[in-house]
Amino acid sequence: MDWVIFCVLSATFSPVFANYGILSARIASDGNTQTKEYCITYDQEATLPKTLKDEDYHPLVDLSPSTLCLSPDDPAKLSGAVVEALRGNCTFLQKGLVAQEAGATSLLVVSAAKISTPDVNQSEELKIPVSLISSSDHKDIWVRGGPVSAAFYSPEQPMFDYSLIVIWCMAMITVIIGGYWSGLTGYKITKTKEKKEKRAAAADRRERTEEESESDTESEEEPVTITLPIVVVWVIMIMVMLLLLFFFYDYMVYVVITFYCLGAASGLHTCLFPILKRIMPCKRRVPANKIPFLRSRPYIFSVVLGLACIGCVVCWFVFRHESFAWILLDLLGVAFCVSVLKLIHIPNFKVCFVLLSLLFFYDIFFVFITPLFTKDGVSVMVQAATGGSGATEQIPVLLQVPHLSPSTAQVCQLPSMLGFGDMLVPGLLVGYCCSFDFKTHSRIKVYYIASCVAYGIGLILTFVALALMKTGQPALLYLVPCTVLTTLALAAARRELSDIWHAKQSKQSSRQAPVTRNGDCTSLNTNEPGSHTTDCTTVQGTRPDATHPTDTPASPQEEPIGQPSAPQMGRDQDLESIDISLDDFDIETSPLLPLAAMPTTEIK
Repeated sequence: MDWVIFCVLSATFSPVFANYGILSARIASDGNTQTKEYCITYDQEATLPKTLKDEDYHPLVDLSPSTLCLSPDDPAKLSGAVVEALRGNCTFLQKGLVAQEAGATSLLVVSAAKISTPDVNQSEELKIPVSLISSSDHKDIWVRGGPVSAAFYSPEQPMFDYSLIVIWCMAMITVIIGGYWSGLTGYKITKTKEKKEKRAAAADRRERTEEESESDTESEEEPVTITLPIVVVWVIMIMVMLLLLFFFYDYMVYVVITFYCLGAASGLHTCLFPILKRIMPCKRRVPANKIPFLRSRPYIFSVVLGLACIGCVVCWFVFRHESFAWILLDLLGVAFCVSVLKLIHIPNFKVCFVLLSLLFFYDIFFVFITPLFTKDGVSVMVQAATGGSGATEQIPVLLQVPHLSPSTAQVCQLPSMLGFGDMLVPGLLVGYCCSFDFKTHSRIKVYYIASCVAYGIGLILTFVALALMKTGQPALLYLVPCTVLTTLALAAARRELSDIWHAKQSKQSSRQAPVTRNGDCTSLNTNEPGSHTTDCTTVQGTRPDATHPTDTPASPQEEPIGQPSAPQMGRDQDLESIDISLDDFDIETSPLLPLAAMPTTEIK
């Protein structure tokens, strides 16, 4: 269910600037004049200048104790001024007509709730602009107590904002790390299942020790293998969830926030646990107990880490409306997406192709087609992502970065946004490509690298379209063709189209596994992280440098010829255990270890 909710919004958004403007206030205090800018929203019928001139400033008259539903006692003082009044008791149109009749140049309504676009019912009688400002900004204007003059304007938005670079980098990091981890997980699932089947057929299969069983209990969730029926059900659930958000946003937003908190805490723990397990000098377990969640005797540091992750999520929840909350939101979001990519396993490219194709058309329909059916012409996707102009809460399943270039969006603190689905959906394809590279023993991981590059190019195309059209873009419209077509074209060029489609290992790729010989020992390097298989045979029953068994007894340090050493057997047994645990057998190849400055297995 978590994955469905976080894939609901797979579109790249930039704030809609049509009804946002800037109030420039010249505030006099102690003989000095200070100019400050505040965010406003204005009615759709009004037209604000793009730049400011000195003659655009008019005295600001505060009538905020009044709602201006009736004519003021002294209308003369409103002539040629910008009038402030409280929100409520009558319509915006009625307030505007009263201010216009008194000779005001514009009306500024003070709102205690979140500011939204004032609706004046497309009145032809109203000639002055009606704007909304928050009560906190209103108090800041008058805190100095001096006279104030004000002017409204709506500058041209820049074609490009540096916040998109930050979003691009975060998305690339998520897909690169999550895709590699997903591919490594998928490959080890396949190898482990094969070896489990061989062990089940052997009559002398040894039982695992109690210590190994305890190690397995520390493993994370078993990866979920996706089939075509599951794909269809997922897409249907995604559409249902999006429609529920559109029609019942005020209630569903708290459902999404709850799932986000649970998923973010779990995802952060999933990402940090392998690193801490590697570097922690003490790996003591919780004593035997009957406490829920602790019966499996996890590591003590794992319990402490879980509490710290929950604390991070609680910190975000408490301060989610603060201006700095986007930093913690993005960090938790990246960790969650990486953990989801690690959890989901795509068995073949056919399933991946069907999933991406369905979500490709889903994205286009709910961004471009649904405005034709909604009452106010708003996209269902955009409405569900932002909650509308009057929403007090916003769903947290988006990467958010505030605008870094001077603009209305910067003044109004409107961030650029990227849906989690824009990382998760292409990331599944990247993970499958990485898994296929491991399976075919590719030295340079050609499909994985190509799909990552294609994803980066697709995001750039999305940002270009965003700048040209100045409206929210369905990112999968660009990401799906870039990643899918690149992968198919590469497979066709390498004559591996059928192999990657059905997840088969071609004879050509199987012959590419490097083989080295050392005397009578044949060493097969499968290019699997930490994998090296050696098969030593003897000539006529003996090795050239070996004595007859009856001549000289073997020393206690010598291992029997042709048998793996005890440490090697231990590693094989961990790898072939029934319960799959990345934390126990692939910690040295975890893609997150560079974050802890730890050495990793070299990929050749």
